[in-house]
Order: sequence, then C-alpha cells, then structure tokens
Amino acid sequence: MDSGKQFVGKIQNNFTDATSISRRNFLATSGVAFAAASGASSLWAQSQEKSSKNMLGFRRYSDLLQTIKKKGHALRVLGYCPDKSPVVAIKAGGDKKPAIFISAGSHATEHAGVVAAVELIDELKTEHEVYIIPCRDPMGLSGFHHTLSLNLGEEPSITSVKEAEALLREKGKILYDSDGRLLVQIGEMGYANRSFYRKVEKGADFLESLKGRRISFPSSYTDVPGTGPLERAYTQIVTPDGEVLHLNRFHDTPWAPVEVMCTRRLMAEIKPRLTFDLHEYGGDDFWMSARRQQTDEDEVWELRMAHEAARAVASLGVSFPDENYRPGSFFEKLAPGLFWLDPTQRGEGLNLVDFAARNYGPGFTVETGMRQKFADRLKMHKTVVRTAVRIFEERYG
Repeated sequence: MDSGKQFVGKIQNNFTDATSISRRNFLATSGVAFAAASGASSLWAQSQEKSSKNMLGFRRYSDLLQTIKKKGHALRVLGYCPDKSPVVAIKAGGDKKPAIFISAGSHATEHAGVVAAVELIDELKTEHEVYIIPCRDPMGLSGFHHTLSLNLGEEPSITSVKEAEALLREKGKILYDSDGRLLVQIGEMGYANRSFYRKVEKGADFLESLKGRRISFPSSYTDVPGTGPLERAYTQIVTPDGEVLHLNRFHDTPWAPVEVMCTRRLMAEIKPRLTFDLHEYGGDDFWMSARRQQTDEDEVWELRMAHEAARAVASLGVSFPDENYRPGSFFEKLAPGLFWLDPTQRGEGLNLVDFAARNYGPGFTVETGMRQKFADRLKMHKTVVRTAVRIFEERYG
C-alpha cells in the first residue's frame, strides 16, 4: 500500500495530468499494430453510420460542445480529463444570487439527463445565476470505442459487447475472469465487460495494479434509446484501499478524480443554494431523493420544493415505484416517488447532492426510468428543475 502522500501524488498524476495515458509509449512497449482488415473496417463504418442515425442526443462529447457553441454560449473550462476532453460549465439565467447549480452525466450511460441539462441552458427562465455542467464524464459519453482507443492507439473495429470481450482477452492483461465478469488492464486503465461496483470484495488482490486508476466498461442495453451497446462507457474508480466506486462519489476526499475536483471547485466559488443532479436508472418509473439539511428553514423549503416537483411530474402521467419500493437500505420514503437519502448509512463517501446538502443547501437527485421514452425522460428532468426553481424564487424574491 502506498503511503498517504505517495498515493495522493499517484492520484494526481493519473487523474489530473492529461498526458498520463500516452498512446505513443503504449504502442512502443506493446507493439500494437491495430490495422483492421478491410472487411472489418467496412462493417465498422456501416455500424457507425447506423448508430449515428439511431442515436438520440449526442453521439460524442464533441457534438455536445459544438451544439452549445452554436447556440452562442461561452464554455468555461474547469479542467481536463485524461483524454484531454475539457470539463465545461455554462452560465445561464440572470445575475441574481444565490446561485443554482445543475449537473448531469456523471454516469455517461444516463444520457437523457445530459440532453436535459443542455436544453435547460436556454429554457430555464430565472433572474438567478444558473451554472450548468452538462456532462461530468466526457470520456464515457464518447463511448467504449473511444476509451479503448486511449490505450490501443485507435478505435477498434468491434460491433458488439461480445466482440469487445474477445478483444479485451486478446490485448489486455487479465486480472479477473469469473462468473461472466471480465477485467483486464491495458496500459494505464482497466477495461471490463460489466460493472464491478459492489461485485467484488474491497481490497481484492487482483485490483492492486489499478489502485488510483480507472475502469471503463461498455453500455450494453438493447432497449434504451441513447445508450445502446458500446455507445457509452461507464467509468469506475479503484480507491486507495481497493474499493471499486464510480464518479458520483469522492466529493469529500482530497484525492478525487479530476471530474469531481472540477465540480467541487465550481461549487466552492458559486456556493449554490439549490443543486440538481440529473440521473437515470434501469427501471420504468420516476423517483427523486432529497437530503436532511443543516437548518430547519432549509429543510422546510427543500420539502416544499420536493413535494411540488413530485406532484408536477405526476401530472405528466408518469408512474412512480410501488408502495414497497426503496432504491436501497439507506433510503427512507417520504411520499410516492420521493425519498430521503442518508449517505452515512451508505458508507461510500459523499456524492454531489450529499456534498451540496452538507455545505450549501437543498439539493435533489432526479432519477428517470431509462426504459421510458426519451422525450418523456427529458420532460421529467426539466419539470423537476422548473418547479423547484419557481419555489426557490419565492424564497429569495
């Protein structure tokens, strides 16, 4: 185990140095020559054309940036991911304080939240300052082919998760291969065929070489618009003590990944009194969560915003989870579709809204069911934000 200072330095090198993944060095040491046969290249081109036509939202992170620029908005660069993609924020709304903060895409597979955040730049009308980070995992949004290219030198000609598994076995050092779950290391990163979050013992020996590093695995849904097989990559992090977590953690740790550090620095600057984090989950209902607040006044306003937002979503004809549903043992039900989340019971550190509640004020995690229509998922996200902001304006009117 590295000492504390050594590990912090290792984390900084792995997460904040955009040159930490060197394609040239990897190619030189591994001798990879990834020139696909013409038939495979043709198949890959055809699949990309088909994917582009069927894609809802943004095919790549560069498409998202270009869309925002075309609308005339200035992009504020907060930092850079290991692939040199910028983590950006956009200021919208007016100039009145306190500020409102909206974020999405910490899990790149949850794409409707990303599109909703981009649309809210223009659609959310308020005199208050609004700061939006539309995607907190730029690398993952660009897809599994992209994350693989960081250590293979170019994007591979794979068209399915099954082909991705074969490629990982061929090109990577196998760290784990059991019960249908595969993890390999290629260069500076881990690559998997599916999630390792809560699936392996903390401190497992096979994770040793990935401590302080990333694991990327592909989206595999066949029935979720915007998140088809390989279209997105999900990013997980191996912690100092060998726990596999994801990018919506680490908000209270000094060695956080660069994407989290960017978010924390912006929040420290703007001190938002209302925070939204737009997520999705693998079901077909809607729910959202709030947090206990530091003051009674904040909690009263938070509960009003939460209940009004849930009622507004219900008026859209959306289904809520059944009476006995809880997202996890650390959730307490408040009302249909509405929960308290207690991060101290979860025991994995603070996510974005946990952090906002501890330091700044009310905040909500919004979860739309990924198997609902894409347009309906967008409408739910935006309905929650608009409703809560209206009540927020009453408070600070």
